[in-house]
Amino acid sequence: MSATDNLQSARELAKGLAAGRLGSRDLLEQHLLRINERNAAVNAVVALDIERARRRADEADAAIRRGECWGPLHGLPMTIKDTWEVPGMPCTAGAPEYANHHPRQPAPVVQRLQQAGAIIFGKTNVPYKALDIQTDNPVYGLSRNPWAPELTTGGSSGGAAAALACGFTPLEVGSDIGGSIRIPAHFCGVYGHKTTHGMISMRGHIPGAPGHIGEPDLGVAGPMARSADDLALLLHIITVPPPGTQPGWRLDLPPPRYDRLADFRVLMWTDDDDCPIDSRLASAYGDLAAQLSQAGAQVSRGAPANLGLMDLYPNYTLQMGALMKAWLTRGERMAKGMVAPAMGWTPALLRTLARFMSSPQCIDKFVEGMTMSHSRWLNVLEDSLVLRERFTAAFEQYDVILAPPTMTTAFPHDASLFATRKLKVDGRSRHYSDLFMWIAPATVLGLPATSAPVARTSEGLPVNVQIIGAPYEDRMTIQFAGLLSEMRGEVLAPLAGRR
Repeated sequence: MSATDNLQSARELAKGLAAGRLGSRDLLEQHLLRINERNAAVNAVVALDIERARRRADEADAAIRRGECWGPLHGLPMTIKDTWEVPGMPCTAGAPEYANHHPRQPAPVVQRLQQAGAIIFGKTNVPYKALDIQTDNPVYGLSRNPWAPELTTGGSSGGAAAALACGFTPLEVGSDIGGSIRIPAHFCGVYGHKTTHGMISMRGHIPGAPGHIGEPDLGVAGPMARSADDLALLLHIITVPPPGTQPGWRLDLPPPRYDRLADFRVLMWTDDDDCPIDSRLASAYGDLAAQLSQAGAQVSRGAPANLGLMDLYPNYTLQMGALMKAWLTRGERMAKGMVAPAMGWTPALLRTLARFMSSPQCIDKFVEGMTMSHSRWLNVLEDSLVLRERFTAAFEQYDVILAPPTMTTAFPHDASLFATRKLKVDGRSRHYSDLFMWIAPATVLGLPATSAPVARTSEGLPVNVQIIGAPYEDRMTIQFAGLLSEMRGEVLAPLAGRR
């Protein structure tokens, strides 16, 4: 077995394992060797279960020799984000209070992976309780971008994205409520898919707290990989209904409509005055639009259904405020610089102050979300459903909507108070919270969105595009991502360090 075998796609590796051309134990050792050689520079993989994984890999090899197959991922080693509960491994979500949390039951997603034959041998790093766009926490420390160590990996699936980019794992399972799959995939140049809301069980995921059995509003799980084809492979495996809904719950995702870019009607939504994007991104998306037109796709530009970001972002921030109130203690909110009601900062006061000082977009809505009544919450949910109907009407004209995952490429690490962070975008100071604006539409509307590599900047930094689809058109957005990679002449996302 060569030293580059673990850089193949997950599907190719799985085929090799099933045919006996590859050994599970050998493949595991190759991944462990690469982690040993390169992980110290990026701190992507933060916990290993080596001996158990070796025993399981030996069992997988013996099963193949007997003519047995456990499933589509038989004997395939992989890591998983340290927010998912895996028996025999810690599940900290980067929080010191969970440092000794060793779950006894697997999350339903983990159970599906294991039933498919996967061998989970490691955990990847996340921000504290998975609540940031940078990956750093008091338990495992800072993760660094494989393309430029002075820059962030993104978050919260930052360790997962970096591990994929470095070849430490062929597959990962992320989670996404604030772009936590889409943005790290963008910053690290890999593939990530935010699923239609409610498709995949979030039980056994932190946050909420360990043992929490409710399925969260807004939050979803989704596959991450180095190719769109591997996203499709993993999506099929991890799509599992929440416990308690079987046997009545069934999901039958429609197949992709087309297998040629020339058949797609594409809306490029890359401009919005309320969240201008970096000129390097704008240039990359301009080139992408030209390439799509050359390939025969029908390409239009504009906002879907005449809905701009500020038609959608306020509802998102209201719901996020409510979730942060539920997930974080008052002390944790204060430590992160989140405005607390006890300080007297009311939504009305914040709206007034915003006229005279620079403040994050919709900060008043975020605080209102932290203080709203149940009746107000129900009205907010109703408003989001109305917006969803308006927005999804655009899919009568277009098959996919292309948008930035966020306003910039990967940026330098910043350990300052969350609420005080600023970024420079084309020389202009922007609030850190603006990073959430372009991911908000698909999140608040519960739509599928695939983050796919499409370019590199002149500095060599990855540029992804967010491919948004109609509800349950997950397979189509992933298919479109795969067709983009074929158009660019890439099957796998380039590995970090192989520029």
